[in-house]
Amino acid sequence: MLRRVKSFTLAATASLLALGAAGALEAQTLRVGTWDLPPSQGNPFGGRSVPSVFVWDAVFDPLVRIGEDGAPVPVLAESWEVVEPTRWRFNLREGVVFSNGAAFDADAVVTTFEFLMTEAGRSSSVGSELRNVVGVEKVDDFTVDITTSGPDPVLPNKLGLVFIVEPGAWDALGPEGFAQEPVGTGSFAVASWGTGQAELVANASSWRVPEIEGITILALPERPARLQALISGQIDVGFGFSPDNIRQMEANGIRVEASPAPQVMSLAFATTAHPDSPFNDVRVRRAANLAVDRELMAEVLLAGIGKGAGQAGTPAAFGYDPSIPPFPFDPEEARALLAEAGFPDGFDVTAHVVVGSFPADSEIYQQAVSDLAEVGIRVDLQQITFSEWLPNFLRNTWPGEMFGSSWNAAPYMDSIRPFTYMTCMKNPAHFCDEAMTPYVDATFAEFDPAVREGLLHELHAKTNEILPSLWLVEQVDVTGFAPRVQGLRYVNRSVFYENVTIE
Repeated sequence: MLRRVKSFTLAATASLLALGAAGALEAQTLRVGTWDLPPSQGNPFGGRSVPSVFVWDAVFDPLVRIGEDGAPVPVLAESWEVVEPTRWRFNLREGVVFSNGAAFDADAVVTTFEFLMTEAGRSSSVGSELRNVVGVEKVDDFTVDITTSGPDPVLPNKLGLVFIVEPGAWDALGPEGFAQEPVGTGSFAVASWGTGQAELVANASSWRVPEIEGITILALPERPARLQALISGQIDVGFGFSPDNIRQMEANGIRVEASPAPQVMSLAFATTAHPDSPFNDVRVRRAANLAVDRELMAEVLLAGIGKGAGQAGTPAAFGYDPSIPPFPFDPEEARALLAEAGFPDGFDVTAHVVVGSFPADSEIYQQAVSDLAEVGIRVDLQQITFSEWLPNFLRNTWPGEMFGSSWNAAPYMDSIRPFTYMTCMKNPAHFCDEAMTPYVDATFAEFDPAVREGLLHELHAKTNEILPSLWLVEQVDVTGFAPRVQGLRYVNRSVFYENVTIE
């Protein structure tokens, strides 16, 4: 039986006016419900993750995406090769145009990467993950070389992070203006931004022309509002449901896709922002990990679809180590470690979390807080929006000692990805232990897949000695589709809209 948790009541703030407007749209417009719009609107460098990709995947294209088998597949780059250990050559797709009619070529790639190498670009979420990219060179109109500061065997995978912008619009408007009027090569273009709503129209000049006329994307922060909107027919697709919603959706004729997600849900320790935090002591971090009952969370709150987490990767990502089990549930040992670290009576901390975006996330956080309280770690759990979460994450300005975060391998489906933003590699880092750096560097330098997989296993093991986070669960994705929607694919946290049809 699930143990009693603290009350964590959320106010119902669904945008009913937006839903009513969406219901009046033409039949060939796909209506998508998600928990938020991109905080940076049409500036695609604000972070390659959900919920932003629900808009950006329609508007932009990267050079490379990751296919269902975890291997990179061509998009705007048709092929690539290693010229030397720190230089990759990409051969670009010809005949592609942006939504404003401008031709896509090497200049667009150069403009995009040159921005990411500026101070402003480096401070963006995408730019911070590509800090090892130190040069981009136009070889000819449809060939570019990208140079890295050291060997990077997964650079093609990582380029799934980078959406290519139209250079003329980017230069003329600047990042802020471009955010309002983005121009990409995707299947759709942004027609307007509204309060909690984005209207997209088909891009007839796209190299992947869509089957439908448009997309309306609605921000419905609370999961119950998305669920009712989907069941009532006010939206056609809803993202971010929980396993306990599946039965109700299926009973109402909703098609459900539920699968393991490429992310580990965690409460991250903001130790650099709070040097006096008890979590600067590894014994305290280990105590917190021992205090939480992950098996209960996985079996009850995730209905057995998800699993308890014990490392930074999931089975969906290259480098996952199946021999590393989830942390055991051992509150007695947790109390002993706290006493040894000088906290026999526990302590008080604050955690900031976003809820409503991933299955049972509110309930999982509540259960973690309840478990921690049993050993003396008293957590004030405070809900924030993703728009509030992101600047704190980018600038390391966390007001509390913990925050909700995920070790997310998407979009390049390699276990190394989370280490680029959850270790000393991130600038500014919210957690930094240089003992991890040699393991991260060795993994980045190795091109042989078999050797590299072994190095990732060593990195996971080392991470579990240092514990930059309180592991919770390997998350799941639960998406609901109205019967009239066909052809929508959601693969490795990328959305493919071009083949959607509405009956």
